[in-house]
Amino acid sequence: MGYPKILVIDNEENFLGLLSKIFGKEGYEVKTAADGTQALERLEEGPFDLALVDIRMAPIDGLSILDRIKKRHPYTKVIMITANPTDETRMFASLRGATAYLVKPIDINELKETVRGHLLP
Repeated sequence: MGYPKILVIDNEENFLGLLSKIFGKEGYEVKTAADGTQALERLEEGPFDLALVDIRMAPIDGLSILDRIKKRHPYTKVIMITANPTDETRMFASLRGATAYLVKPIDINELKETVRGHLLP
């Protein structure tokens, strides 16, 4: 059994790099995608244990990516991340299968704790 695999999808390159470094040091296998199109390519590489997905992206938004992840890999846990939280996106994310909804700026310790909690057997 290998290390847990995490897919981080966000259109902010600095944020991608930061999360890749943080979770890599925590012992996770991390792949990144800078937009929805890249995310779909990464999903072709096989299932991930967890995906961190930014909601506001183009050309494919995070909620659409959530739908694709759940359809293709129903056991992948998905944590949605947004800088523009609304009750509507929170509700849609929950209804579509997201297991958490975090607001930027993200508290890194809270994020690490949330990820650990989602990856425990």
